[in-house]
Amino acid sequence: MALLRVTAACGARGASIDDYLDATELSRPTIYRLLKGLREEGFLRPSPVRHRYLLGYELLVLGAEAGNGASLRDLSRPRLLKLAQSLGDSFYLFAHDGRHAVCLEVQNGAYPVGSFVASIGGRVLLGAGQASIALLASLEPDERDWILAANRDELADRYDIAIDAVEAEIERCREHGYARGVEGSSLPEFTGLALPLLDHSRRCLGAMSCSMLKSRMTPTHREAVLTAMSEQIDELVSQAHGLLRTEP
Repeated sequence: MALLRVTAACGARGASIDDYLDATELSRPTIYRLLKGLREEGFLRPSPVRHRYLLGYELLVLGAEAGNGASLRDLSRPRLLKLAQSLGDSFYLFAHDGRHAVCLEVQNGAYPVGSFVASIGGRVLLGAGQASIALLASLEPDERDWILAANRDELADRYDIAIDAVEAEIERCREHGYARGVEGSSLPEFTGLALPLLDHSRRCLGAMSCSMLKSRMTPTHREAVLTAMSEQIDELVSQAHGLLRTEP
């Protein structure tokens, strides 16, 4: 796993043996042995540049399956596209992943905006962004408190977000049923809304969110976005009743 992460961090240039040696405590023979096994299994492939490695296509297969639990991604994709086309903003599907929220799907409308994640598979610290507020609001208090304590310093350092503001937004989300993001220094010109995606046992499967320019967040547009997202979520859960229901 360490070798795969190093390879991912090196991006399109590919990772060299020196990259692996510098980033891990593994010996050169061990690295060569592991690289051989990863290549044979399809998790790494040779770069066009000699003696460098890129992530293998087998990871796409696993990643697609990991991001499609209960067919959630397949079911949400056309719905996010419909929202983006009809409302013009950027719409996302996020899931809870430890101390982070991971983006499973994104569709952009006529007015695409920046986001804490660059693409599908991107991760953002829970507490940053409206989707993470919706996810946090759905967790049990003990788990939520642990995550907020663990993320407190990084939220302040990376996003200029205070934990007190996050907690206030979580309470507001629980009261009003939808989440807003906590404003920090990273994306001051953007705003957004999010709704939790709940199955028939009220377990949170993820969050559907919308990002937009602040200038577009009029009361009328806000209500239109919330109504449309709520309708799509209800239809999605109804369509996937047998797949998404979690037995107690």
